[in-house]
This record gives sequence, C-alpha cells and structure tokens, in this order.
Amino acid sequence: MRYWLFAFLTLCSLAFAQVTHTVQPGETLYRIAKQYSTTVEALQVLNQIGDPTQLRVGQVLRVSGQPSTALNRLTQAPAPIEALEWPRQTVQGHLAVIRITAPQAVQGEVRFLNNTYPIQQNRVLLPVPALQAPGVYPALLRLGQDVVRLEVRVVAGSFGRFVLQLPPERQALLVPERLRAERLRVVGSCDFNRPQQWRGPFRKPIQTNRITDPFGTRRSYDQGRTFSYHEGLDYGVPEGTPVYAPAPGVVGLAERLFVRGGAVTLDHGLGVCSGYWHLSRIVVQPGQTVQAGDLLGYSGNTGLSNGPHLHFEIRVRGIPTNPAPWFLSAP
Repeated sequence: MRYWLFAFLTLCSLAFAQVTHTVQPGETLYRIAKQYSTTVEALQVLNQIGDPTQLRVGQVLRVSGQPSTALNRLTQAPAPIEALEWPRQTVQGHLAVIRITAPQAVQGEVRFLNNTYPIQQNRVLLPVPALQAPGVYPALLRLGQDVVRLEVRVVAGSFGRFVLQLPPERQALLVPERLRAERLRVVGSCDFNRPQQWRGPFRKPIQTNRITDPFGTRRSYDQGRTFSYHEGLDYGVPEGTPVYAPAPGVVGLAERLFVRGGAVTLDHGLGVCSGYWHLSRIVVQPGQTVQAGDLLGYSGNTGLSNGPHLHFEIRVRGIPTNPAPWFLSAP
C-alpha cells in the first residue's frame, strides 16, 4: 500500500513539474519546438524571447506551462471594488491587463499613455506600444468622481533589427499619405463597442512553425535612415496555404489594399481585432460571422511583400500587440 501511495505521489509531482530544456550547440527554437511538440510562439512567450536568433548555448528554456506573471494587488479602492490586480511589469508590445474584483459590474475607464480605455467585464486591456520607452507610467482609474492612481512598469523587449531591401516596384508603395490612409481604414474596420466574441486561447491561423519575422522587429526600408517596427508575426509558407480564423469574430474588411495586399480583418470584440495581410485569395465577406477554424483565404505575396508569407497581427483599440501570448491564454 505504501509503495502504491509513493508511486502515485511521484507521478503527481512529475505531472506538475516544470519541463525545461538546455540549449545545445546548433539548436534553434524551431527544432526545440518540434522536439517537445509545442510551438515557437509558446517558447518565445514562456521565455520572454523577442528575437529567436538570440538563443545562447546553455540557456535553460521552459517548454510547457503558462507564463508566470507577478502581480500588483490593491485592496484600498472605492466601493464596490474589493481588489485590483495588474502585472508588476509589462514588456513593450504586450498587454497590461487590470482585473477588478467586485460583486457587480463596474463602470469606469482608465487613462493611460494619452488614451482612454473602458472597464469591460471588470477588466481593462491596456496595450503598451512596442516603441514605448521603458519606465513607469501612470494609469488613472476613474470611477465617477473617484480617481485611483496605478502605475504600469514597462520593460524593454529583445527585438532584432535589420534593413529590408525591396525591389524598385515595391519600394514605390511607400507613400506616406497612402500608408496613413490605409492604416486608418484597417483600424476603422474594428467596432470598439462590439461584445467579446472569443472564449479561451486563440488558435494559430496557419499550420506552420516557421516564423520568418517575429513581432516587434525594428526594420528600415530606407537603408537604415529611419526605423519602424514589425506589427505582427510573419509566417513563411508557400503561396496558397490556407489561412483560418483563430477565434470567433465578425469580418471587418475583406479586400485588396495598397500596401497590405489581399487583406482581411476580424473583429473579436472589446476593441480586439486581428489582421491577415498579403493574401492571394479571400473567401469571406465584410459583415460575415466566422468561428474558430473557419477558412478566411489563402496566403500570398501581394502588396508590400518580400516573398510568399502570411502577416498576422492583433490590435487592441488600434494598437498592435504581440499575438504570441494569445495562443497560450487570452485575457
């Protein structure tokens, strides 16, 4: 009897043990992900790896579980709030989620980085721009006449940097006025007041582990004179690879754009919208409701593209955020 009890307890401890992997010479995130039947995105999130090329021999990686997040907790807040929780630090380009414990739905808003974010379902999604300088920033929670001052600590991510060489015909697409107009059209396709559509983590929109450009990469199209950043994840796949909805939503736009090429946006509610660029073919229509796993179109090389791939992004109230954490746990 004692033997079986010992064996049972041993199995339980192994089930909850944290699985790790020590990086060996020549290994890549792609190879490690394949070895453990996980994804490159999961490895990046669990180990806070922005640039997958920055692996070090001997580095110990977590390969399972959920991201560990240390939280601030405030219990001195106006009624009916019983407690407030938010991350002690947030990486550039990620979400700082404020969670409210209260016996009823709380109405109010948070002022953060010159933008206003409403309390929705007793939480607030605060997107931290990928270029936001590291530091501590105020987040003012307004509840009627009451104001609670919170502080959000932004820390630097590890992002690559490179100069993109485009052929002359694609370089001609970089017209500032058209870039701005197209961005406004993309953001405008999202209804910030739509109720939440998703339930649980997002699925990957395409079946591959080959990420050719991660989120946040500092990139230049003018020989390094100026740098912007990559607003999503690029998946290197052959033209014509199926692209699927990662979560329920409503199609915001489905058309050919100047820079983004064949483009689809999905509105997932609460100001969260996803985008799919450079498609060769689109099979959905604006206003159509889709479920996770529904076909949206096929990858391509249209618009401002340097080769066949899918660009996938998630914006929160218009601000691009790293999509990878959404595959592990959605807020």
